[in-house]
Amino acid sequence: KKYVVIGLSEDILVKQIKLSNFERYSSHVREFQVLASQEYPAPSAEYWTLIGTFEANTRNGEQTFDLEEPAWARYLKFKFKSHFGAEHYCTLSQIKVHGSTMLQGFHEQWIESEKELEQEKENQQQQQQQQEE
Repeated sequence: KKYVVIGLSEDILVKQIKLSNFERYSSHVREFQVLASQEYPAPSAEYWTLIGTFEANTRNGEQTFDLEEPAWARYLKFKFKSHFGAEHYCTLSQIKVHGSTMLQGFHEQWIESEKELEQEKENQQQQQQQQEE
């Protein structure tokens, strides 16, 4: 029932989310889901992809949530499933989204693939040396 949609400035490979609550006299978010989409408003619910379900602690300050699998998104929907406490208000002071832009993401993937190729070459050389012995 309770959700908020955030539009990112560009397509981001989302890797981490940080929620902050600095209010002393309010309830705190407990369980929430994060969904990603490339367009908004989305024509139907199928355009939203679940990228994580998280549980926050009942404390003030910033809390960090790492995605198990980074996901591309332009829009994020935060669905708040439950909360701690019985205060009249359940506040959320700040949401931060950390990740890579598309260009940074491609660069990171390229570096990873280069490392994998290098490792593969080393393994082949070791196998050849073992066969020669």
